[in-house]
Amino acid sequence: MPQQAADTPAAAAPAPAAHAAATPAVADSAAARPSWAPVPFASCSEAMAPFSAADKALYHTSAPGWLQGVDAPLRHGSVADNPVVLSLLVGIFVLAGLGMGHVRRLFRSLPQRLWSVRRRGNAFDDTASNETPTFLLLLLMLCVSGGILLYKWLGYSSAAGVSATVCALAALTAGYYIFQICAGALVGYVFADRGGASSWMRGLNAAAALLGVALMLPAVVALFYPGLCGAMLMVAAVAYISVRIVLIVKGFRIFYNNFLSLLYFILYLCTLEIIPVIVLYVSATEICKTL
Repeated sequence: MPQQAADTPAAAAPAPAAHAAATPAVADSAAARPSWAPVPFASCSEAMAPFSAADKALYHTSAPGWLQGVDAPLRHGSVADNPVVLSLLVGIFVLAGLGMGHVRRLFRSLPQRLWSVRRRGNAFDDTASNETPTFLLLLLMLCVSGGILLYKWLGYSSAAGVSATVCALAALTAGYYIFQICAGALVGYVFADRGGASSWMRGLNAAAALLGVALMLPAVVALFYPGLCGAMLMVAAVAYISVRIVLIVKGFRIFYNNFLSLLYFILYLCTLEIIPVIVLYVSATEICKTL
């Protein structure tokens, strides 16, 4: 019996010898590489593999999970943390603060210009000597706030497309204003005299400037308080519809002469007040899908 017990460990002796025979090859291969180089997965020897059969099969068929990692989800963009949009807003507020006296003086005269059909100006009206820079600032407010509100309503672009989408929507708003001015000038030239056309153009510009101020606050609130976005979009829609209704009433007072002019006015409503808004909506949707 002692002899058999002595023979049993001797029979198991070749296994360490095989391990010892494999170890120098591993050491030589490790010595041939720089100390900082990782061990390639394909050059691992059997001696370095796990001892369970399931782990051996796993390591021979695919790389371990800790070598692969996990793909991070795509981060959707937000207008509130976009540097281009924030730079535009800061620039507008700085310019408005520097010229607050001119902005306040022009803003006081806008309701009268929007509603009045007076043929010539009053010598006692409070008007600035050079209103063009102030009006361009209010028009810039209209374009930026319109781009932000359209994006908050229709935008679904990624983080890389927020700047391009908002700028494209702002340019679309500017194009809509330019179309309204060109169409208004044509309507005033065809259906009114020089005084009526001039009054009509003053109303169009006053409507754009008023909307620039009226839409800026809902745009900023919807930008930084997403929970109030739906309510701010409703406020912006009410402000736009109210200004356009006042402008339509002024146009009716200028252009209406008889029943035939009423027919022309209905055509004007369809051509310049309804169809352009539909085109604006479709174009904004396509911009948000493309960018």
